[in-house]
Amino acid sequence: MFKKIISALLIIAAVMLSLSACGKKDPVTMVMSFGKDPLCLDPQIVETDEGKLIVSNCFEGLVCFDSEKKIVPGVAESWEISSDGFTYTFHLRKDAKWQVLKSYKKLFGTEDFEKTFDNRVTAYDFEFGLKRALNPVTQCNEAEKYFCIENAMKVNSGEMPVSSLGVKAVDDTTLVITLERKNPDFLRLLTLAPAMPCKETFFNETHAKYGLGVEYTLCNGPYYLSRWVEDNTLVMRKSDNYKRDNKVTVDAVYFNINKDESSVLTKLKQQSYACAFVSDSARAELADTKGINYLRCENTVSGLCFNCNDTVLQNADLRRALVAVTKLDKIEKPEEAVSPANGIVPESCLFGEETYRAAAGKIPGIAYNEAAAQALWLKGLTELEETSVEIKIICTSDYTAQMQNAIQNWQKVFSTSIVAKVETLSDEKFSSAVKNGNYMIAVGSISDSTASAIDTLKGFTTESRANIFGYTSEAYDKLIEQIINEDAGDKILADCKAAEQMLINDAVFCPLHTYSEYLATAEDVTGLFMTPDFKGIVFMNGGMK
Repeated sequence: MFKKIISALLIIAAVMLSLSACGKKDPVTMVMSFGKDPLCLDPQIVETDEGKLIVSNCFEGLVCFDSEKKIVPGVAESWEISSDGFTYTFHLRKDAKWQVLKSYKKLFGTEDFEKTFDNRVTAYDFEFGLKRALNPVTQCNEAEKYFCIENAMKVNSGEMPVSSLGVKAVDDTTLVITLERKNPDFLRLLTLAPAMPCKETFFNETHAKYGLGVEYTLCNGPYYLSRWVEDNTLVMRKSDNYKRDNKVTVDAVYFNINKDESSVLTKLKQQSYACAFVSDSARAELADTKGINYLRCENTVSGLCFNCNDTVLQNADLRRALVAVTKLDKIEKPEEAVSPANGIVPESCLFGEETYRAAAGKIPGIAYNEAAAQALWLKGLTELEETSVEIKIICTSDYTAQMQNAIQNWQKVFSTSIVAKVETLSDEKFSSAVKNGNYMIAVGSISDSTASAIDTLKGFTTESRANIFGYTSEAYDKLIEQIINEDAGDKILADCKAAEQMLINDAVFCPLHTYSEYLATAEDVTGLFMTPDFKGIVFMNGGMK
């Protein structure tokens, strides 16, 4: 009898333990490597990729992207666009909250601040956030993207007060944004960091330290920043106050600052890291490692970069002549490349909710024509008062053989009027030479950093910091300005195609191949997806097998 009682008690205990285990799920945590600290997590001024990744998880805008890159409700549960396309009215969820931390008491100086702090996310927070982004004092690098908003350009230049910006909170849950010109891409712009909400009372209490530490960062997204040790670790934890329909399945994400790529690869192989961005060479090293999966974004285009500041290649006829005797479609694709390029703008760039490349199609290059090239070459030499010129191409080892084949054809067509050579540089020396303009022709690349075709094309304008080509064209600058100020989608698309064609016809950048950036994930990681610009990883729907 005694044995029967003990046996029954053990069975009951086992059942109770089983039920307890079923009812309480172990926390899901992930670890990711970062090459460096994010520096700042203020959405209105964040610049680094690391910072943007954390902002994309710790803040939520009016709208956001789903895993299919479709725009879906964020804090705004619905919105209407006026028939003329100039007025956007957003209706916010009433259950959207800021995550309030105990560490904020240092800012507010009172023990009971949690009781008095209004943690609702309101339309006023979005109004303040956008006005901060356009305020010239903020010095937001991406402010220009929002110049389609009424009075935005004049506000940003200081010609008009911030209060005149076409962004108005009608009440706590209604925000009206009025545009100065229609923009078919406007909803996508609202998914970017500068359009995130900012609570004015909290911002004022930080006294210019907003986003510079855990105690200075107020989050409204599926995660909040809970730890930040410089050059060591950052931690995001699931927010208690996030109430949108999407369930947050990853409880915490640890970001480990690791500058040693070999160490990163080792930890990926050991599955100590859930995910990490990896280079093409690192991906090749991981090729034989079982259980590594990849998310990729085709966001880079390689090509012939011509230095238009060079004393010889400032002559457009000489540049065109060289391209006209280069069989671009015959240049062998390096192993790391994905496919032949269809234009200058990378495949990852969007136009509305579809890819720009799909909408624009392939942009034709300068046709191979030896006779036309010889005429252009002679004309260019005459203009320079030269009978022969020396041309040097710099590249990394993946394009050495291809460029040596190319110059052989140049020498065949132009005979003694050209002396051409190829110099192979290390990645570091090549990058330095291109950045400093110390080249004639380089087999370089351009990358999409914002998923915007217009932003990529703006990089070739005279005043752009991204203009490594020394290209100066009044006609091109005017065309880009026209695109920025246009409000018709068809016209924007047509002019973007015209801008690509102008760059190709002027032999500034001749596209060759497309490349991808990769996020390597461990075998048991599921549910992660990338934002369209590949700067943010959406962790909230992730999981571990």
